[in-house]
Amino acid sequence: MLWLKNERSCSNSTCNQQTLFNVIDLKTKIGKRDFTLFYLIYSIGARIDEVLSLKISDIYLNEPNGKNYIAVLGKGAKRRLPPILKDVAKVLKGYIEMFHGKKPNPGDLLFFVHYDGGKKKLTQESVNKRLKIYAQKAYSINPEVPDNLHCHQLRHARASHWLEQHLNIVAIQRLMGHSDINTTMRYIFVSTEQKNQALATLEDDVIKDTGKKWKNIRKKKDLLEYLGLKE
Repeated sequence: MLWLKNERSCSNSTCNQQTLFNVIDLKTKIGKRDFTLFYLIYSIGARIDEVLSLKISDIYLNEPNGKNYIAVLGKGAKRRLPPILKDVAKVLKGYIEMFHGKKPNPGDLLFFVHYDGGKKKLTQESVNKRLKIYAQKAYSINPEVPDNLHCHQLRHARASHWLEQHLNIVAIQRLMGHSDINTTMRYIFVSTEQKNQALATLEDDVIKDTGKKWKNIRKKKDLLEYLGLKE
C-alpha cells in the first residue's frame, strides 16, 4: 500500500518508523484510523493538537496544480500550509471516504470520536495511549523502537529525517511552525556548519525583504517613517 511497507533500504531511524507503522492492523476500522492519524502527524511534522483540531475544510486534496496541502493552525494562531505527498494524500482520501462518506461535511473534525450523539474531538491522552500500544508491539519486533513512544516523538523523528534528506534547516523550521530557528536546532543534532548555513540563509531572507521595502520608499517622509525618525 505504501512505501513504508515496500522500501528495502533505509536508515535505522526510518526502519524503526516503518516497524511502528507495520504493526498497525489495517484490517480493522480503528486500525485504519490510527494509521492515518499517526502517519499524518509524522509526515508533516505536526503537533498532536494541530492534527486533532483539523477539519475537513482544512484538507486540500484535489488542487488543480496537483500540489495538495493542509491548512494547519499552529501556536499563536499562526497558519502554515505544509504540502501533502502523494502517498499521504491517498491514505487521507481513503480515510475520509470511509469515515466521512463521499460528501463529507466541511465543518466536521477530520479525526473524531462518537460521543453523546455527536462527533467529538479526540483527546491527546487517548491518542498517546493508542500509540503506546503500537509502540510496545513494535518494540517486541525491533528493540530500537521506544516502547513508551508519544506523539511528540513522531514530530521529532520527522525533523530528523528531513535533515537526513538534506532539507535546509530554515525550510524545516517553517514546515514545523517554529518561530525561532533555535527551537528547530534543539529538535535535531545540527553541526556548526549547518548552523552557519541556516544563519546565512536567514540573512539572505532579511536582505531580500529589506530590499523590497527599500524600493517602496519614494519620498523623504516615507524614509523617515521607515527609519523610525518621523517627527
